[in-house]
Amino acid sequence: MERSDITVLIKPASAQCNLGCKYCFYSPKESLYEEKYKRMSLETLEIVVKEVLEVGENVTFCWQGGEPTLMGLPFYKKVVELQRRYRKNGQKINNAFQTNGILLDEEWAVFFKENNFLVGLSMDGPSNLHDEYRLTKDGKPTHHTVLGRLRLLQRYQVDFNILTVVNDKNSKKPEALFRYFRDLGIEYMQFIPCLERDTDGKIASFSVDPAGYGNFLCVMFDRWYNNGSPECYIREYEEWLIAYAYGINPCMFKPYCEGALVIEYNGDIYPCDFFVEPEWYLGNIRKDSLKEIYNSDLYRKFSERKHIVDDRCLKCKWLNLCWGGCPKFRINKKGEQINYSYYCSSYQKFFNYADKYFKNLLRSI
Repeated sequence: MERSDITVLIKPASAQCNLGCKYCFYSPKESLYEEKYKRMSLETLEIVVKEVLEVGENVTFCWQGGEPTLMGLPFYKKVVELQRRYRKNGQKINNAFQTNGILLDEEWAVFFKENNFLVGLSMDGPSNLHDEYRLTKDGKPTHHTVLGRLRLLQRYQVDFNILTVVNDKNSKKPEALFRYFRDLGIEYMQFIPCLERDTDGKIASFSVDPAGYGNFLCVMFDRWYNNGSPECYIREYEEWLIAYAYGINPCMFKPYCEGALVIEYNGDIYPCDFFVEPEWYLGNIRKDSLKEIYNSDLYRKFSERKHIVDDRCLKCKWLNLCWGGCPKFRINKKGEQINYSYYCSSYQKFFNYADKYFKNLLRSI
């Protein structure tokens, strides 16, 4: 085995989805491939499972999209069968599954529970916030359906978390978001900032602006911190606490990109799902080994480019916690590429505010 821990993001239905969320960053990737019906074949699936288990000791398969439930439940039953077939002695296998929830039913819930899948359910808050952008393709709201699927997962005691896209609307309501999810009994949450370009290449109107995101981070942090006694898990703050304690930064804030490889429905491999682009095509798992991919010059180039940051970053006291942020977010208000984060001021405000509280938590651990 070559690596102790690896995570792969697998897109078995590519960018295809049964919703039409206005801010979706991955839907444009559908144009990469000419095939109208994009589904991973069982032959490709077997190659993926076998190859991934060949190179990793602790392996996490993240099933994403688009919408991964479009593959149907039998596909994932085959996944588990293949994982058991190719698993080595002592090898740890985890499965994570990111879904909009629309197609989930009791059979899905039983499967997730019996096979220890960690489910990420996309939900942007109560109906007035969720239904701003998370709509069906014909513009109908989805909150009521997703709420029912949330309760289904709870009823079957499936391990799951809520993934929220922080946009121009819900970013103004951090306390309302927190109260809503906690009142639903949610203990695990994740909040990802929305930053996309419009058709003119400028910042899309639904993106959260730096001032709004900085305020969101601070207010949500207060709810999580809970006077020094956190009672729930919010991924961003938990991972920054690890960075304070051990110097191990979250994915977006590492000095080098070490994220999960993306495997598309046809076996094509890319270094990150934010960069599924022709210039970052690394190969195809049907003909290239993952060992070759990880050792390739292009993968190394992708990893090292993150380390190139602006002078303002090099002079910033928060450099070791940020490293210019994720390359996806290194654009200015005009949508032009730069070497520091669009949310630079957001992170500065947040770290200046939260630093003493993180240090307080470290003393209590």
